[in-house]
Amino acid sequence: MRIYLALTVASLKMYFRNKQALFWALFFPLLIMTIFGMMNFDGYNSPNVGIYDAADNKASHAFISALRGPDDERLLSVTVDTLENIHHELEFGSNRAVIEIPSNYGIPGEYAEIKVTYDERFQQERAVVATILRRVTDAVFKEVAQVPNEYRVENAIGVSESLITGQGQGYKAWLIPGITGMAIMQTGLFMVVFTLVRFRSQGVLRRLKATPIGATHFLAGQLTTKALVVVIQTYVLVIIGSIILGVAVGADLIAAWFDLTVLALLGGALFITIGLAVSGWAKNEETAAPIANVISLPMMFLTGVFFPLSIMPDWLTQWSQYLPLTFLVDGMRAITVEGARITTLGSELIGLGVWIAISFAVATKMFRWE
Repeated sequence: MRIYLALTVASLKMYFRNKQALFWALFFPLLIMTIFGMMNFDGYNSPNVGIYDAADNKASHAFISALRGPDDERLLSVTVDTLENIHHELEFGSNRAVIEIPSNYGIPGEYAEIKVTYDERFQQERAVVATILRRVTDAVFKEVAQVPNEYRVENAIGVSESLITGQGQGYKAWLIPGITGMAIMQTGLFMVVFTLVRFRSQGVLRRLKATPIGATHFLAGQLTTKALVVVIQTYVLVIIGSIILGVAVGADLIAAWFDLTVLALLGGALFITIGLAVSGWAKNEETAAPIANVISLPMMFLTGVFFPLSIMPDWLTQWSQYLPLTFLVDGMRAITVEGARITTLGSELIGLGVWIAISFAVATKMFRWE
């Protein structure tokens, strides 16, 4: 009996000393449970509505606030932006309606007409937005103007409706660039991490140290070769995905592929440099794997790869939009789904550039030959 007890205790000690096993057995399930638990799958998913506020006064602010509803019972997911941006999102993105508030809204004695444009493909969302809009328009006007309940709102505010047919290709087209961006992250991060950790343990890097090759030269070489692999991977995933799922890639096929190539190179460079930094920090494969997973897994679920960020809490999306994978996925989605050109992806390119600079500086600092 003592022998069996001693073996059991020894096995338990070996298990709990294995950091990689603990990660997959405990940390990973808890992470997945927490992330999916914060997503509002079983609740009411408010339609996305873009608003252009030409009035920008107390009355229009109260109107927009009422459309949003209280924090614990969100009526509509409202985004206030320029007229061009909200109509672009209606045609290619996630907006289901656009509301234009006129400049004379809320001015006593003047008739204001609110213009609403719907995507006719989404009948249920259209009915929800129309119902909420009617109720809010009446209630907010009477509250702000301080008029009696019997006063007819139609005499001061009107609502005109129009329909368009959006060019978005649905969830399938939305998913392809998300999965492709995730694959770029996984390849760039894990391929570099395990390769360099193995090179270090086998003494390959120690031999290279005796040559005129410097750390910066070696890191740049690793970045270049593996970035080419990432580009090939991007082509394969997008081509096969578009064929199987039956979606088109970009508005101009040649331009779209050129833009995707540039973006894939930037994304590959980013995650390869992150992998280089992790490989310099990790002492062996047992510590490298958990570190790489801690970096990649949260981004996999918090950057809109599988699900829209609108189903997540607002406090979470406020910082998840600045994660490295978010910039890559948003850029690839804009090119493949919306037909955008890479020259128009200002914030995405800036975000990727900043992260590349930070990661390469950390990778150069952390790199070790032995």
